[in-house]
Amino acid sequence: MNHAAPAARALTDALIHGTGQAGAASAFGAAYAVAGAGLGVCLDALDDTCLAADSAAAAPALVRHAALGWGEAVERHYNSLTCADPVTGLGSIQHLQSEVAGLYRAAGGGWLVDTDIARTHALVVVELPTVRGDVDDAFGGLEAALRRASAAEVLRAGMPECPQPSEVHPRRLVALARRDEGLHRRLADAADEVDRRLALSPSGGSCRAWTEALPVDPETARLLVDELAR
Repeated sequence: MNHAAPAARALTDALIHGTGQAGAASAFGAAYAVAGAGLGVCLDALDDTCLAADSAAAAPALVRHAALGWGEAVERHYNSLTCADPVTGLGSIQHLQSEVAGLYRAAGGGWLVDTDIARTHALVVVELPTVRGDVDDAFGGLEAALRRASAAEVLRAGMPECPQPSEVHPRRLVALARRDEGLHRRLADAADEVDRRLALSPSGGSCRAWTEALPVDPETARLLVDELAR
C-alpha cells in the first residue's frame, strides 16, 4: 500500500512523540480505504505500524479511530458514485438504493460516529407537476426532462447535503440528506425556487416537497425507496 505510506509515517511520528494520535489514526484508516484496502487489511497494518513504533499492538482507542476513518472514507466514496442521466444530471433509483444501503452498512459496521441513521438522515423528495396533456408528445418529453434538470440544479445549489438527487419516477426526485435544524427551511426555499422556474415553462404548475424519515433497518429503507418510485 505505497499510497498509504505517508499516513503510516504520520502515525508513526505521532506515536513516537505522543501527540495527535487520534487524528493520525483516522487519517491512516482513510488512506487505506482510498487505496481500496479492506478494513481487516487496514487494522493489520495499524498493528504493524504500532509494533514498529513502540513494540505494542494498537490500543483500542487507536483501532476505533482508524476504523471510523476508514468507514467515513468508504461512505464518501459511495456518495460520490454516480450513474447520472446525461440530460438531467439526475442519478437513477439504483444509485439511490446503493447510496442508502451503503449508509446502513457503514452504520452497521460501526464506521460512523453516530450510527442512528433514522435520526441523522432523511430522504428529501420533490414531486413535479405533470406536463400539460395538450402538448406534442416529443415536446412534452423534452419539457419534462428540462423541468427535472432545473429542479435538480436548484436542489444541488440550495441544499449542499443533496449533491446527487435521483430520479425515481418521471416526476419525482429523491435525495439522501443529513438532518439538521435548517433542513426543512432549505427545502422550502428550494421548492419556492423550483416553482419560480416552473412558472416560466409552458406547462407551469407547482411542486410538492417533503422529507421522509428513514427507518431503522436497511430492508425497510429499500422498500421505502421502492414505494417512492411508484
